[in-house]
Amino acid sequence: MRYPPIHLLPGQDRRLRAGHPWIYSNELRMDAATKALPAGTPVCLFSAEGRPLALALFNPHSLIAARVITRNKDATIDAAFVERRLARALRLRERLFDQPYYRLVHAEADGLPGLVVDRFADVAVVQLNSAGIAGLEPAVLEALERLLTPRAIVLRNDSPVRELEGLAQEVRIAKGSLEGPIELVENGVTFLVDPLEGQKTGWYYDQRDNRAFVARLARDQNVLDLYSYSAGFGLQAAATGARSVLAIDRSQLGLDLALAGAERNGLADRLEVVREDAFAALERLAAAKRRFGVVVADPPSFVRSKK
Repeated sequence: MRYPPIHLLPGQDRRLRAGHPWIYSNELRMDAATKALPAGTPVCLFSAEGRPLALALFNPHSLIAARVITRNKDATIDAAFVERRLARALRLRERLFDQPYYRLVHAEADGLPGLVVDRFADVAVVQLNSAGIAGLEPAVLEALERLLTPRAIVLRNDSPVRELEGLAQEVRIAKGSLEGPIELVENGVTFLVDPLEGQKTGWYYDQRDNRAFVARLARDQNVLDLYSYSAGFGLQAAATGARSVLAIDRSQLGLDLALAGAERNGLADRLEVVREDAFAALERLAAAKRRFGVVVADPPSFVRSKK
């Protein structure tokens, strides 16, 4: 057998057979041999009755103990496998987007559990958020090099989920070099992001459609963009015809990026930025009887866990 076998407990394979990509530690037969496997080991998952079900990346120290990587039990998890998955993800994005600014890999959704890759033209920003995909880092970097020939690859391995996987946090440039912020184009507007110092990978591609929708509502309106960071919502609204935008955030870096983006798009006269806590700002604006036609509030997670 190519990969170590791990067995699910009786009756615990229903979610897996229905398509769920995760197996939790309390659904597995965690015997001594299983617990001794190194974090990130590729394994073959079996039902309690001994039927092979899938290949997965295994971490005995995580609540999410197994992350399915393929239902093909005869596959080989190697550099060629990773490149095929990345090439498939790239083909799909090239059908969806007419410019090279998008989330190229979205973890389990693209068959590479724990991997996030955001593309900013010739810069790729990578997050390796599981022990299994971290073990495949060389294969991921080689595949990105062959498929994209990027001038820079940034590893933003500083997400809190890495701690749950027993992984250290780091931010580093794996290839090339960067000097200052880089540009992206979304819905016809140019934005600036900082892959090394900015939030997450530098940008929130998942809000692309929401930004376009809000911008349509904001024509001829005064807009308040709370928790604005680099004013993704606000600049899109200004470019679509908002009369004015007030962007409020506690991050000076984000606000500096917003101002630079406004200059790039000729919107500096319509954007005002204020560094302030959003709750304090709301109290101040309400006391001053400020009113806005559109208010955007996109806050961070206030409660990150039940605990």
